[in-house]
Amino acid sequence: MLSKMKASFIIPAMAVVMLASCSSEEDCEIVKKYTGNVEITAESYVFEDSNTRTNLTNTGSEITFAWDNNEVIGIFPVAPTTNIQAKQVLRNKSGNNTSATFDGAGWALLYENTYAAYYPFQNTLADVTYDAVPISMTDQEQIGNNSLAHIGNGYDFMYAIATVPTNGNIHFSFKHVTSVLYLSLTMPDAATWKSLTITNTKGNNVFTTNATMNVANGNVTSVNTVPEITLGLKNVKTTTSNKVLNLYIGLLPTTPGEVELMAITTENKCYKAKVNITKTFVAGRAYKYTASPVMETPPPSNGYENGHTYVDLGLSVKWATMNVGASKPTDYGKYFAWGETSTKSDYDWDNYSYGDESYLTKYCTEKDFGVVDGRTTLELSDDAAHVFWGGKWRTPTISEMKELLKKCTWTWVSSYNGTSGNGYKVTGPNGNVIFLPAAGGKYSYQNINPGTYGYYWTSSVNDEYNIFAWYISFNSNIHFNGNDKRIYGRPIRAVCE
Repeated sequence: MLSKMKASFIIPAMAVVMLASCSSEEDCEIVKKYTGNVEITAESYVFEDSNTRTNLTNTGSEITFAWDNNEVIGIFPVAPTTNIQAKQVLRNKSGNNTSATFDGAGWALLYENTYAAYYPFQNTLADVTYDAVPISMTDQEQIGNNSLAHIGNGYDFMYAIATVPTNGNIHFSFKHVTSVLYLSLTMPDAATWKSLTITNTKGNNVFTTNATMNVANGNVTSVNTVPEITLGLKNVKTTTSNKVLNLYIGLLPTTPGEVELMAITTENKCYKAKVNITKTFVAGRAYKYTASPVMETPPPSNGYENGHTYVDLGLSVKWATMNVGASKPTDYGKYFAWGETSTKSDYDWDNYSYGDESYLTKYCTEKDFGVVDGRTTLELSDDAAHVFWGGKWRTPTISEMKELLKKCTWTWVSSYNGTSGNGYKVTGPNGNVIFLPAAGGKYSYQNINPGTYGYYWTSSVNDEYNIFAWYISFNSNIHFNGNDKRIYGRPIRAVCE
């Protein structure tokens, strides 16, 4: 049976303690408190494909909604607007957990006033306003195969609005702002699984990780988007008799496009498949896709770290086979300003995360440049390689880049493994090879020298001139290490130990 989601419930308002303040006895006599029934319902998720649209069940056609004791919703008075929210703790009705009652906390519902409700309640947000309730779709973890509990317990964001009538009952009709992606994966092996990563193969930022929701109308404003999203897995197993993984991930509406699915076992074995998801996801809908991932066997001396391949070149660290955000070695991948972990359209001092050309707020060793913190190497929280790929991945230091330059043989080529694209074939002391594409870089709104130059960040700041960071640069005639302004957008070739 699929685990519980949140939906239909009816709440008698007699369980609400109506508390209202008034400036005088006369005011108190004028204010009319609502004492009728409060009815709250929620739509069901439905599957949607090119042929059918049905309710989701525990067999794949309906989601069973239920409320646990102590579930919490938030309610705002919207008109007149005060932006003071009330926390309402729900209690199951005896023998029927599809309906619930308030525990009595809150303020009065007043006739002809408009209220907006939302779920799940944001407990730590004392200053949150009804038009900007934060949404986070990160850190999803499914516990058990074929379980939806994680969606219902924190990633099923809903909203409702209602005006208290002068007669009859007030009715909040909850609507979802999220979608559900259901993946049914037939695996070739029995195993215990620890994660599933979904990556747009073109490196496009199609997944929203953070947003805000207007609980009065359901409008969602994106705050951060990324090209891949990971579902953690706990106690998720395939057996010799049942090799199907049924996995669910909550998504804000998007068009995923062609994606690569990467499932990782607890033994760090990697299984991959590609799925073309051209449908534009709609809030309140569930979408089912099937695939049969196959295990990837890395070449000798190569391997996987957290699902991404590396090559042992015979150096002090192992080097990734492709750039961060790339889907194959010849792809350029994503471009990052130094120390930033998301991409952008404009790379300049005006929008740099750590100050401007005259005053830095982080990674500064000289008081003439800003706030001195003594940091000369990226922390993992500011390292795009680690943020995107996790595990032991990070951006190489300048010393590790110099080692790559000095101890390897660099050969300029116009294709690699049958794929066209200029760059360097870098051969390590042990004969193993990686390819660094001439991906160019970005400054302001411009692409700089793609196809003719390569610029790759290190994790090291120039500790003598702090607005600069170290990188390597190359064209068909030369390859060297240098330093340049931290604002430039550049690719990253990650390393692990």
